[in-house]
Amino acid sequence: MKEKTKEIADGSRRRDTGRIAGQGMKQDTAATLLFKTNNENFAELFNRALPCEPPLSAEELQDEDIKETARIRITRGDGSVSLVQYRDVVKSVKNGSSFAVFGIEHQSEIDYAMPFRVLELDFVNYARQMQVIRERHNAEWGTGKGQRHIPEGLTSGEYLGRFLKTDRLSRCVTLVLYWGKEPWDGPVKLSDLFADNTETAHVLQLEIRLLDVCRMTDEEICSYTGELRAVFGFRKYADDKEALGNFINANREYFTDVSEAAVDALAELTHSSELMKIRTQEYATPKGGVDVCRGIQGMIRDGRLEGIREGKREGLREGKAEARKEIAFSLSAMGMPVGKIAEATGVSPALVTEWFSAKGE
Repeated sequence: MKEKTKEIADGSRRRDTGRIAGQGMKQDTAATLLFKTNNENFAELFNRALPCEPPLSAEELQDEDIKETARIRITRGDGSVSLVQYRDVVKSVKNGSSFAVFGIEHQSEIDYAMPFRVLELDFVNYARQMQVIRERHNAEWGTGKGQRHIPEGLTSGEYLGRFLKTDRLSRCVTLVLYWGKEPWDGPVKLSDLFADNTETAHVLQLEIRLLDVCRMTDEEICSYTGELRAVFGFRKYADDKEALGNFINANREYFTDVSEAAVDALAELTHSSELMKIRTQEYATPKGGVDVCRGIQGMIRDGRLEGIREGKREGLREGKAEARKEIAFSLSAMGMPVGKIAEATGVSPALVTEWFSAKGE
């Protein structure tokens, strides 16, 4: 694969030689679309995970071309390398006179080269900005006869570097969003990749900005005021039904109208085909979202009842009783009333109340 460079000042075009490093064009995942198509989610993520001054505003965010290319000269001859990078999500914002680029990289698995990847992503962005500035100056200083003039007041260093004392680059910030179940034990600093462990001021220092979703505290998750509270909480407790039920019950208002994009992302991240079954008209909300709270109640009820029927078929009476208790406690955590729990478990309301009393509920 080869990339054409932008048209340079004299109107000619050159084709890069050499290899291209970077990723091929990626198809958007559901987790990517959760932020790519929703500026409110994007802004809140950065404002909470990496407090910005001034805070990002969803209304000021603009979509950026996800492909970034930088042409790097590596020899005195005709050889060169083009670095091509595709960010998962990238948006820009302009606050007054300040312009910045913000990117999200999604990780479900631990990447042990992550600091280098972030460095490469940000470098390509800065290299592209430098290229744009230098090409602009080449065009401004050209005479139209294949020659250039030195503008008055310009130093020789500014002219040779094609970069003025007043020129500035736009800030680039990359956040790594890690969704995996295992704690992140990969490197978080570029120096972690070096053969020796010596910390020294003589080498480039880079520490990645990483949010480990499943290790967030409830306080951190509940600091989010949009649907990300539901997404992060569900992902954290997806493998612990009792804890998930407690979290949903404590944050019920955030689960009664979740966007379809968020449900798709959770189904993808938790590999739950069952979760997609609640995306039906039965659980649809007037605003076009999904009532996840009711949907999960029905999902848990149906799944547990299947276990009860199986236990009955095999004659496991003791196991059947325990299964009924388990579903009762789970449905109670979801906020279901005693009468409905009794109906779902096939026992009397008095027995359900007795179970709760014995547990101290």
